[in-house]
Amino acid sequence: MKIDIFNHVFPRNFFDKYIATGGRDIGKRVANVPVGVDLDFRFKVMDEFEGLRQVITLPAPAIEALGGPDKSPEIAREGNDGLAELVAKYPDRFVAFAAAMPLNNVDASLRETERAIDQLGAKGVLIYTNMLGKSMDSPEFQPLFDEWARRDVPIWMHPARGASFPDYQSENRSQYEITTLCNPDSSKRGGCKSWDSRRRSLPAWISFC
Repeated sequence: MKIDIFNHVFPRNFFDKYIATGGRDIGKRVANVPVGVDLDFRFKVMDEFEGLRQVITLPAPAIEALGGPDKSPEIAREGNDGLAELVAKYPDRFVAFAAAMPLNNVDASLRETERAIDQLGAKGVLIYTNMLGKSMDSPEFQPLFDEWARRDVPIWMHPARGASFPDYQSENRSQYEITTLCNPDSSKRGGCKSWDSRRRSLPAWISFC
């Protein structure tokens, strides 16, 4: 058995309600990636790799990008409920999931951590490196990291940056939404490279575990 621990999939109801209706930045791109929501297509791809199982998470955009602090907790609950249902329905495909958090509402994120892990069986949490322009080490997020450390659960960390962040000082906004990707083994692979997020494929050496 091979377990790929960082995969993205939209539960169909979540996709239809929050993604297919339109969006900006990465949201408008993921809506056109079939493997993200079409399970028949996903399973066909998975079948090319004998014994492959996946740990699943919600794709971008982040929960906090889909609604304000009054709405994001419900969006997170719907997404996590959908992921838990997929794991329960397809145990031979999906072995676990990591829960999404409404990071523009820290108190709600603490409650969702408890619910998703204790009630739904999530094995960890998913966060983004850009929380609506705030860094992960902003003091307001410390209670979350304290709770996740207390529970000793893994954190799936996803890079994120919208077009409002310029790539170069000469730009007011990113023209191509370039993401800089750094390979940990830079001595062998050449360090950091830039990737146009509109491309369909990543550099060959990039792997999401």
